[in-house]
Amino acid sequence: MAFKTWRTGVHIQQDRIFAVALTKERSTWNLRRWWQIPLDPGIIREGQIIQPEQLVAALSAWSKALPHHHRIFLAFPAARTLQKALPCPALTLCESEQTAWIASAISRELEMAPDALCFDYVQDTLTRSFQVTAAQNKEVAALLTLAKTLRLHIAAITPDAGALANLLLSLEPSAQCAVWRDENHWLWATRHQWGRKPLAEAETVPELAAILALKPEEMALFAANSLDPFSLVIRYLPPLPECGADFTIALALAMGEIVE
Repeated sequence: MAFKTWRTGVHIQQDRIFAVALTKERSTWNLRRWWQIPLDPGIIREGQIIQPEQLVAALSAWSKALPHHHRIFLAFPAARTLQKALPCPALTLCESEQTAWIASAISRELEMAPDALCFDYVQDTLTRSFQVTAAQNKEVAALLTLAKTLRLHIAAITPDAGALANLLLSLEPSAQCAVWRDENHWLWATRHQWGRKPLAEAETVPELAAILALKPEEMALFAANSLDPFSLVIRYLPPLPECGADFTIALALAMGEIVE
């Protein structure tokens, strides 16, 4: 193949955007570029896009630097999602019936019209339940509109915490949970679950591990004085950022799978 598709993870935060572009050759991740893009105050507020025009302007030069062969893996704030376990109905349903049933159940839970929600789900056969992740359609639509305006090729929109599970595939088997934190919250993911916890509920990794019923040594913390996510990349040409941990979510997104 003459061109390798750039798999680019994009993590939009309150005051900055972190992006990482990787290519994959067999089982090796290769770093192509990384970007840190500052944002003016008020563009993003509590995970929501407040000023879309200003966000487009901030990302315009970056989007033009991407090659034609690219796929964008975009973060969606875990804080703007709802996770819910719904017991499976007694009757066996086909896939379309399952989707309709879940849409009805989750809309009742949130007291919102089904068409106002965007959701995904997996079936847990052990607990006979559907593990549902839901978000407001208008907030997902805002990201899709942003991508269309910038002519980005979206491969997936993934809750930021959930993306951390991608890193576990490159860690030692003893690592059961990937962990990252911002100023106020922990983001964590095991191979089957993910979530967000305020620092007020767990000030340290051992405290978070106890809440998750895990051992501290099973927690893989990506932080300035701990694991650097770029250590999972075998080949790289550009210099690495001073604080690689800031790019943890973006790099984890880039390692995601494309769902056709």
